Amino acid sequence: MRDILHCDLNSFFASVECLKRPELKLVPMAVCGDPALRHGIILAKNDLAKKYNVVTAETIYSAQKKCRDLVLVKCSMEDYQKYSILVKNIYLKYTDKVEPFGIDECFLDITESTKLFGDSITIANLIKEDVKNTLGLTISVGVSFNKPLAKLR
Repeated sequence: MRDILHCDLNSFFASVECLKRPELKLVPMAVCGDPALRHGIILAKNDLAKKYNVVTAETIYSAQKKCRDLVLVKCSMEDYQKYSILVKNIYLKYTDKVEPFGIDECFLDITESTKLFGDSITIANLIKEDVKNTLGLTISVGVSFNKPLAKLR
């Protein structure tokens, strides 16, 4: 049986923006297309914005009605791509079987890695700690014997 991890960076775009500008951690904030034009949708939000029920894919207008103090940040795809590569390089320390599933998600086949690093739960926790300590980002990791179940966990 295989050991599969599904690694998903938490609130990825918003988390990267908060790394670049730590003051954004203190206010409800959301990443969107172009806040100056005041149209488009919410792409990601921090935990403070979630408390106002701001959700991904809702319109900027709707999000601002829920949270008048919502700080809008323009999407910085180059930065997200950079961090995505850095995170994947961390995954490669644990297995060479890394399958991207979008910019912020990957499946990792760690079947052979268990001989070096321990069981799948141990590896999942090592990766979470490594990403947090190295880059300051948090991830959720699902563990199972196949990709669909790993993604659900």
